[in-house]
Amino acid sequence: MLKGKTLTPSNVLSLFRIFLLVPIYQGLSQNTVSGNTWALFYMILAVMSDFLDGFLARRLKQVSDLGKVLDPLADKVCILGVCLILTLPVRDNPLPFWFLLVILVREIGIVSGGYLIYRRSKLIVTSNIWGKSASAILSSLLISNALQFEPASPWLSWSNCQFLLWLSLSFMLVSTISYARRFYLLLGKRKGIAHTGILNANGGRESNQAPPDGGKN
Repeated sequence: MLKGKTLTPSNVLSLFRIFLLVPIYQGLSQNTVSGNTWALFYMILAVMSDFLDGFLARRLKQVSDLGKVLDPLADKVCILGVCLILTLPVRDNPLPFWFLLVILVREIGIVSGGYLIYRRSKLIVTSNIWGKSASAILSSLLISNALQFEPASPWLSWSNCQFLLWLSLSFMLVSTISYARRFYLLLGKRKGIAHTGILNANGGRESNQAPPDGGKN
């Protein structure tokens, strides 16, 4: 694993994903079929870059400490950015503002907990299956809203597809509980578990060895 702040191809892709918010905003703010189509293209491009950066890091053996922080950070910035755009009143079917607040509070809590873990144990808390699932469902919700489905089709109508919103909330709740448990194991009464590598710098896998001094979401 590469140590330090290394600007690898996968890290460049993570930064690229953040900059895609500019054309996404330009497309969605038009609130037209053409604008939504272009925004959808860039949103799909962002999702593809998320898969590609991790693949490149492993394939090129360029997993770095910077990448483990930058990749989940880029995901959070993109999701929050797109969600914010979709709550704007210019949209025909804007997302509820309280939904944005829920996501914001959740992300602040996860980032704060991860920062405390790193300061105390030099470990980087990576995402698990619940976190990745929540992000995938949330991305589906944002893409569906960006498409602005017409209510003429009951199964594609936003008013009849709000189950995606509640499904996203459910998965976010489960993933938040999962993160809270992991933070508790490292910061709470069972501090000794932290020194057996339950969350180590190799992606959160269990290990019987002591974690390294340096430490994806």
